[in-house]
Amino acid sequence: MLMDEPIGSLDAKLREEMRVELKRLHVEQGSTTIYVTHDQIEAMALADRIVVMHAGVLQQVGTPEEVYANPVNLFVAQFVGSPVMNVADGAETGSGASMTVVGATAGFAMPGAIIGQLAAKGGAGKPLTLGIRPEAVELALEPRPGWVSSDAHIIEPLGSHDIVDFRIGGATMRARTRAGFVPKPGTPLWVHLDPTRAHLFDAASGNTFGIRL
Repeated sequence: MLMDEPIGSLDAKLREEMRVELKRLHVEQGSTTIYVTHDQIEAMALADRIVVMHAGVLQQVGTPEEVYANPVNLFVAQFVGSPVMNVADGAETGSGASMTVVGATAGFAMPGAIIGQLAAKGGAGKPLTLGIRPEAVELALEPRPGWVSSDAHIIEPLGSHDIVDFRIGGATMRARTRAGFVPKPGTPLWVHLDPTRAHLFDAASGNTFGIRL
């Protein structure tokens, strides 16, 4: 079956119902289906394998889990996932095992293994882009050693969880928190990035260095 955005014009509730029905039909019939969509939620929910295209050029092929967890470049990283992956342009290696977002007063601790892999892959000293998904960003309301200070900018309450915007250096980033964790905009925050889920991209090409612990 060939499908070209078959439910794109439906309202949100009916689109969700039809997405489940299409998945059910696909599983029951076992038919090969090519499904074209600009909605990454549809792609993640329906696909066994995702093909990401940009300007007519194939960017990445893989299972939804592979494409989400290991994007090959910045386009894929920011296309798949909602909210999209945070990126901090101009992240650079600092002294010791740390990563510093340009404009920030303090850096994020990174295991020496990450810095070592970066050097081995030719990334030492190059302009980098740091990528981190909102669920891999931790926030605290009290100071913690090694965490970077910021404050809440915008809070989006989504029922089961909140999305909290904050700034680090010149970058606006987002974190996923439990509902009501950050009480209001302007609340002081301390930020920690999970280094095992961080992504490092070449700022010039946008391609990943493929460094993960």
